[in-house]
Amino acid sequence: MNMMDHSKESKLEKLLALGRSLAENRMLEPMLEYAMRVTLELFQADEGYLAFVEPDGTLYPVVRMDLEGRDLQPPEYSTAKDFLERAVREGELQMTPQAIRERRQNPDESPPDNEQASVLCVPIISRGRKLGAIYIRKRAAGPAFDPDDLVALKYFAAQAAIAIENSRSGDDLDVRVRRRTAELNQKNLLLEKEIAERKKMEARLQHLAITDPLTGLYNRRHFFELSQRVFSRIMGLDIPLSVLMIDADHFKSVNDRFGHMIGDQVLQGLAKRLRDNLRRGEILGRYGGEEFAVLLPETVLEAAGMVAERLREDVSQRPIPSDRGPIQITVTIGAACVSDNDERIDHLLDKADKALYMAKQAGRNLVAVCKQPCGGAAGGQAGQTAGGHPAGYLPFLVAQPCRAAVRRPDILRPRLPGTPFHHPGRDRWGPFQPGPH
Repeated sequence: MNMMDHSKESKLEKLLALGRSLAENRMLEPMLEYAMRVTLELFQADEGYLAFVEPDGTLYPVVRMDLEGRDLQPPEYSTAKDFLERAVREGELQMTPQAIRERRQNPDESPPDNEQASVLCVPIISRGRKLGAIYIRKRAAGPAFDPDDLVALKYFAAQAAIAIENSRSGDDLDVRVRRRTAELNQKNLLLEKEIAERKKMEARLQHLAITDPLTGLYNRRHFFELSQRVFSRIMGLDIPLSVLMIDADHFKSVNDRFGHMIGDQVLQGLAKRLRDNLRRGEILGRYGGEEFAVLLPETVLEAAGMVAERLREDVSQRPIPSDRGPIQITVTIGAACVSDNDERIDHLLDKADKALYMAKQAGRNLVAVCKQPCGGAAGGQAGQTAGGHPAGYLPFLVAQPCRAAVRRPDILRPRLPGTPFHHPGRDRWGPFQPGPH
């Protein structure tokens, strides 16, 4: 929901509290004046009238004030009188500036200074009896009243009707107050239920807006927003930040062989496998298709490579369950760590994406890391290394995975920048060495 929806909820909640005050207060006229001030403020209206119907059928303005709380002239010579009489006679009215201009075709209606006004006017009714009417008017400076404003004003009018009846009753007042309060509470319960349903709907819409519907992970847009937020917080601080780009290898062949429904199940299982291998605070999102991204706060490059290798190994060693039985897949992962050249999160993602590409070119089911410097923020090409890899990118390979080392929390993240990185199985690592001993 947008900010306008929040404003409408707040308006209903305040009118709800105002109605309770009306029902509990027997000093009617001061309470109605206070209620009108609150109403004008909530609706951002410029003036308002609350009139009672006298025994002879005429209207008597009990409250008449502008947004500043100043008294207005009685409405005998203004359009307010016409609207109040029509509301009592015909029911609720909502007039837009266009409707008011159209009414000027009759020379007896609406003087020119009201052409741009927006008006709401509702009757005050109790047990089918017209007690009076409420009129509020907004000039052209702001947005016109909408149908939700009319509904909210009708709630207020219903509460005002109960307060007026309570005040006018002279016999057995306490019993009548309790009965009317019970009626009001019933209306308030319905209103509270509506507000609660709106809040639930807002939460559901918010969840849908940030979640990938297939995997339940963050979608690409929200992953990027969260990552940029974390990136902005660490700017200028000596705090590491790494990112992984993960791609399911040859996933098209899964769809071609088993069908897209089974392919979706495999993606869901892969997403769960990745999520189960990450710590709280690490952000996982579906980047698109069969590609995923992971943000690793407070994680240096070496530790990010180890996390990537652990993910790759877990996926490759345990098939994904599906309705067609276990399906074996592998993933290729690129890792990168933030550097002074990175001005935005997309620069860091670009480096990890280039490392992913390098790992794919090397044969897939591999991890590659972007070893700083990586061609600056744009990750440009800078020739080839002696091993045939793009400059700045080194493969992260494990000839014999050292599970004990991978699971040790002191070897994984976080690790303070500048502290030595120790790996008990470093002699078993391939061309990429995970840091100085």
